[in-house]
Amino acid sequence: MWRDPWHPFGILLEIFGQRVVYDAQSSVEAKLSFIILNGDWFWRPARSETLVEIQSGLLEVCLGLHDKPIRTASRKDCYVSSETWEILRKKKVETAWWKLAWSPIAIPKQAFILWLAMQDRLLTGDCLLKWGYKGDVKCLFYHSQTESRDHLFFECNFSYRIWKFFMFRCRVDNPFVIWDEILQLRISNWGNKALKGLICRLVLGSVIYNLWCTRNEIKHSGQPNTEEQLLKKILWEVRARIVGKEKFPKRASCLTVFVEPAYRFVVVSCFCRLCFVVCLLLGLFSVRFVYGFEGF
Repeated sequence: MWRDPWHPFGILLEIFGQRVVYDAQSSVEAKLSFIILNGDWFWRPARSETLVEIQSGLLEVCLGLHDKPIRTASRKDCYVSSETWEILRKKKVETAWWKLAWSPIAIPKQAFILWLAMQDRLLTGDCLLKWGYKGDVKCLFYHSQTESRDHLFFECNFSYRIWKFFMFRCRVDNPFVIWDEILQLRISNWGNKALKGLICRLVLGSVIYNLWCTRNEIKHSGQPNTEEQLLKKILWEVRARIVGKEKFPKRASCLTVFVEPAYRFVVVSCFCRLCFVVCLLLGLFSVRFVYGFEGF
């Protein structure tokens, strides 16, 4: 009754406030049936000018015999949830970097960490300082500078070596180190549906996610992966994601360094299984041949 736009004035609670509910001797959760009796309006005597104004506006509202739902959020005769969501949500200016984080090839947990990094919402050392943290906020990889988003990705020598290793595999000769340059220049180069752009976005998310996990392992457990183990882990994550997606041509030049080792493993394992089956069949045939010859 008070929260729905059934009245010609609109939503009564938003227009007149909580006081009108008290004057009407009603509750905020009251239904429209509270003021209807025998198919006609039934209001209690008005106790304020506001209620008189509300009741006078009811002359424009005709009570029917049956309720009929009206879905004003949809342009069609049927209900469309997407159009309702567009009306309910708060719209903001679309960012230019969203394609780097959210893509069909992205791994969800990695895309989420990448999204936080793009908004500088990760709990790095400089953020902890703003919250009054008194502990050590130096970079956990080399303890040289105060840990920040820009330093961790990829001004630190450790993270830069990881980043440079995978950019070389993606055929990028001069990988950018400054975070703003990565966003501005890579949006134009990687923010499309080209094959190389999809792979570079996947690599960016995987590198940032694993670097952040390694940083947390150092901070909380003190037993992180070595640089070689980290490289292998990221490499196999990228390979597994590429091999699992059917849309990618597996022989593309920019994918060769990621995909071919995984395919060689699959081919070798299939060949071994085939040899085992052939040997088993030959063994069965030779046993049958020997016993058949002796019986003759």
